[in-house]
Order: sequence, then C-alpha cells, then structure tokens
Amino acid sequence: MSATGARADHRRPVKASEIEAFANAVALAVGLGAPTGSAEAGGPFAADRFARAVAADLGRHRGRSLVLAGDHQPPAVHALAHSLNGMLGNAGRTVLYTEPIEARPEIGLDSLRALVADLAAGKVRTLLILGGNPVFDAPADVGFRAALSKVVRRVHLSLENDETSEECQWHVPEAHFLEAWSDARAFDGTASIVQPLIAPLYGGKSAHELLAALSDQPEETGYELVRATWKTRMSGDFETAWRRALHDGVVAGTAAAAVVARPGGGNFQTGAGNPSHDSGLEITFRPDPTIYDGRFANNGWLQELPKPITKVTWDNVAAISPATAQRLGVVNEDVLELSFSGRRVRAPAWVVPGHPDDSIGVTLGYGRAKSGRFGSRAGFDAYSIRPSAALWQGAGLQVRKTGEKYPIAVTQPHHSMEGRHFARTASVDGIRRDPEAIAKMGEKPPASLSMYPPRPVNTYAWGMAIDLGSCVGCNACVVACTAENNVPIVGKDQVVRGREMQWLRIDHYADGDPANPRHSFQPVACVHCENAPCELVCPTAATVHSAEGLNDMIYNRCVGTRYCSNNCPYKVRRFNFFHYSTQFRAPSMRMLANPDVTVRWRGVMEKCTYCVQRINEGKIRAELENRTVRDGDIVTACQQACPAGAIVFGDIADPGSRVSKMRRSNLSYGLLAELGTRPRTEYLAALTNPNADLDEATPA
Repeated sequence: MSATGARADHRRPVKASEIEAFANAVALAVGLGAPTGSAEAGGPFAADRFARAVAADLGRHRGRSLVLAGDHQPPAVHALAHSLNGMLGNAGRTVLYTEPIEARPEIGLDSLRALVADLAAGKVRTLLILGGNPVFDAPADVGFRAALSKVVRRVHLSLENDETSEECQWHVPEAHFLEAWSDARAFDGTASIVQPLIAPLYGGKSAHELLAALSDQPEETGYELVRATWKTRMSGDFETAWRRALHDGVVAGTAAAAVVARPGGGNFQTGAGNPSHDSGLEITFRPDPTIYDGRFANNGWLQELPKPITKVTWDNVAAISPATAQRLGVVNEDVLELSFSGRRVRAPAWVVPGHPDDSIGVTLGYGRAKSGRFGSRAGFDAYSIRPSAALWQGAGLQVRKTGEKYPIAVTQPHHSMEGRHFARTASVDGIRRDPEAIAKMGEKPPASLSMYPPRPVNTYAWGMAIDLGSCVGCNACVVACTAENNVPIVGKDQVVRGREMQWLRIDHYADGDPANPRHSFQPVACVHCENAPCELVCPTAATVHSAEGLNDMIYNRCVGTRYCSNNCPYKVRRFNFFHYSTQFRAPSMRMLANPDVTVRWRGVMEKCTYCVQRINEGKIRAELENRTVRDGDIVTACQQACPAGAIVFGDIADPGSRVSKMRRSNLSYGLLAELGTRPRTEYLAALTNPNADLDEATPA
C-alpha cells in the first residue's frame, strides 16, 4: 500500500505477481496485440471490469493520458507501459524519451556478481568502496561479506562507520554533500554544480578528493577538480559560464535531447512471472518511506517520523491485509517467522487496510548491526531473506506465528472517521450538482453565536489554508517543522506512551471496505482558534491571543498543568515530560538548533506558532522598506517544504491574498468548526473524478 495508491480516485489491490497479467489485459483491451480468440487469452484479468474500464478511459484520452510502471516492476511491465504510451500517442506529449543518462548503463546485479566472483577467486588485492554499504544491503545469496574477507587491502569511504566499514581495514570519513564540491545530473540530463554550504565539520573527503589522492593529483581540492572537469565542457568564456552555472543552479544547455522511442511490437501475452493461481503467499520488498534503504537509519528525525500509511515509527513491520490476517489468525504486533528462499527472519505483523491479499510487504533498511545510537538494532533486517532472484517480490513465502508479541510505536492507531467528516471529499460532479455539498457535511456557527468577546483586526490577521486535494501525505512538512522549530525526538518508549513531540501531524483515514478503502490525508497542527478553548483554562496566562490572531505560547509562564492540552479539541499541544532539550548540548547539535526559536525545557507545553519567527522577520523587513507585508513575503516552514504546494499562509485580512481567496472557496471548511472555535487554519476538500464505469462508491 503506497501513498500514490492512497491518492488515486480508483485503486485495485493486486499481488505483485499479478501486475504483469493485469497490464497485459489492459494492453489487449486497448488494442495492443491481438487476442487469440477467447477471453482466456488475456489471462486471469481478460474479463476484468476494472481493467476494461481503465482501457476504455485510456482510449478516450489519447495523447492526454499517461501509463507509468513502478520502479520495482519487471521488464515486461515496463515494456507494456512504453508500448501503451506509444500506441495512445502519449510519446512526445505526456512522456518524453532521452538517451540513457548514466555514463555507462549496465545491470547492477550482474556487475555485483562479477565483482564477487573476482573477490572470491583472489583476483582483487585492493578494493576501494566509495560510499554504499554492500555488506548490509547486498542480496543475501551473493555472499559479498565472505568474498570481501579474501581481499588483502580494503578501503571504505563512508559518512558513517557502518557494517561495510567494519569489514575493511581502512575507513575514510566522507564529506557530506552539503560540505563538498561535486556535480550531478537530473533525470533529463541537466547538469548542476553542487556547492558546499559549510566546510567539512570532521575533515571528511569527497569521492573526487579520495580518487585524486590516489592518482597524480593528490593536492587538488574538490573545488579545483570540479572546475577542471567543467573547464573543457563549458562553451564561451569559462569564468562567465561558471559563475552563471553557480548562480542559476544548473549548467545551461546540458539537458538531453528528446528522442523518438518506438517499442517493438510482438505478442505481450507472456504470462511470465504470473503465479496468480498459486494459493500460497508472496513477499514484496520495498525501500522504507522514511529511512529508505537504511542509509538514514541513524537519523532520529526520520526514525520518529510516522510512515504515511501505517503511522509506525522506530520499526518496520510485516504488512498484511485484513482478510489474510484473519485467515492466518494474526493481529497487530504478533511476531511472525517469515521463511523465504531458505532463509528466516522474525517480524511483527501489522494489518493494513487496502493491502493485497495473500501478500506480505516488508520494507528494507532496518535491522542495522552498526549504524549508531538511533539506527542500530532497530527493526528487523529484511535484506537477510532477500535473494538476487527476487529483489522486489517473490512467491513461496512461508509464515509461522511464534506466539510472541513485539510492541510497535504508532502515532495514530485508529484510521476511521466513524461517519464524521474530518477530511472531506467530494466528486467533481457532486460539486457541480450541489456547490454547497462540502458546507453541508458539517455545521459552522455564526461568529455572533459565542460568549467570547469579538477581537478587532487592526493590522494583520494571519491564517492558513491547506488543500487536501494536493496533499500526498509525504511528511515533508513534518520534518521541516521539526527542523525549523527545534522540536526534539523522544524515542520509541515515549511514542508508545503517546508523548511524541511533532507540532504537525498528518492524519491518515481509511474508510469503507477494509479490502479497498478510500484513503485521505490531513495535516493537522494548531489551528490558532479565534475562540481558543486552551486560553481560558491556563491559570498562568501562558497561552494567550495576539493582536494578529496567533495563539501564542509564553514558555517562561508555563507551569505544566496541561489544562490547555486537555481542553484542546484538536490534540495538537505537546508537553515536555523530560528535559529533551539536552540533545542540543553536543557541539554538532548546537549548530542544528535554530537560534531564532527558543529551546524548550521540562514541564513546558509547546505547539505550532505559525513560525512566528518568520512572521516577525517578514514584518521587520517590510518596515525597513517602509511598506506593509506583501502576500507571499512570509512563508512558513511547512509551506516551504510542501512539494505539492498544498499549504498556503498569509494575511486573511487582505481580501486579495491567496489564502483569503482559498478560504472563500466553496470547498473551504474548518476542522471541528461546529465547536465554535473559529479556526484560522481551514481546509479545502479534496475533489475526485471517479470513473462512472466502475461500481466503487464515491462520496457526494
């Protein structure tokens, strides 16, 4: 279950082994390849209603559609996707092709096998490993660790002393990419000069500098090496072109030219890799959505960041569908023994609505033996059962309940809205029929219906609008808020107790049929109520209302009664049960803290401030220029990090501001507005465009 699937108007859960058969059925229905005369020709999905509806929709939108195959799909599925795009006239319109960007394209697994063979045969006396951690993440059956031990001289350049470093005689500390000069290419070939932000903190070296040290240029710096490389590649005056590239961030004219790709024809009814009639279980391996392949395992921010779908922190789990869990008698936190390709690993189970039946999903990157304080021994090592023949999925998985339990730290154990309209959704046709459909899902009392005194707006009135139709649940805003506002991490034990400290959370809802529910994401932070319930119950006036509508915290007044948290209907206030700020005392951590934001201490309540430090900075800048704050001058950290532009902040007293226009939309609503809190943060309901040929129930 992925965030992409969660945001789709229609989603069909199928096992990984069935993807090729489904893609083949769509291709045949569109007209790519000729059926041999019977419905069986398209495989088990030949008469599938969902596949036919997808094919019909693609046919109606030729040249305006797009067929994408996931990175982890087999070659046959990618071939089908490219052929479909070509047949539908999408090539050159919605999809562009270029020559391969890699300097030397090759199959990485074959190259790794050849290297291991040479290592085992004693053909390599010195091995230089630049980055990576192959001892940890190489396929389990390749035998990289054993082969590496036969090399006489082993050198590893790495950001941290990891599993591969342990097997080498030399560990060279690598400079972080923010500390080093380098270059890179984008997916379309556009080149960029990577510039360091700071000098290396611990004397690290880049890969360029290490290779130069072993060549005839031992004294060359990374800056000099990168300049020398581009001096022969930039046309015209080099200094002018170099400075322009540094200023613009890209090297002009380096994008790869588009080419015409014409996939070959042929019969796509391969049936390869399609054990869809197999009654056994299969396993899928995927990079973890927070720590990726394990390279970020020692990053506490990412360890404590909830996974988009499950909201699990500090661990990985064996994801299982509700039906399969019921059949196997499995519930959350049951420890399962997963046996695959002759290897075993123990993993806690987690039931995920919408996960395909008869399939167990595990994420990679956990179970590190040597990663650091946060990454070592967290979770289970899925690499240990991942063979080279099934890098991303495979059949023949055996599952056994061990009878043990393993506690999992989650930030949201319940994913149903229980009939309440927190994250509101409507179809495009539903809004056309009834423009007030979103407003009718809840109640918004008039401002006059309140015992709170009115608050006049004399200057600015800050507010926020969040478009749920754009939010993809990626959690970028959560990490940005953590970094900007010195939010501490608390560890697994405290998260289990419900004491996580993130000011911003993204609620995930899965309503409807557990086999294929409707998913919604909703970012929730302090909504800065006009009529804030928290303010009235604080005995020390530690939480007060500013003239510009902010619900401010005065930390040195707070005595930790937690009345405000108890009275907050949005549950967005965070309490420092321990002196978490001690984590900022280490020399390197002191540089991490934002000097514009107070570091809180034990016994103090905290929450979202609308990045008040950025508001004040914007106001000071405007005052120095003898003007008022313009729309867009102030950007909150969450807004800045959102890749989809779902978060908009500004002055709601300015009718021309973008946030004011969004709040005037008939899709705009306030979360729990029926309580009369009059939140300054409002949401735009998500719009769906369902296919009328499908039977799935669609709201509004």
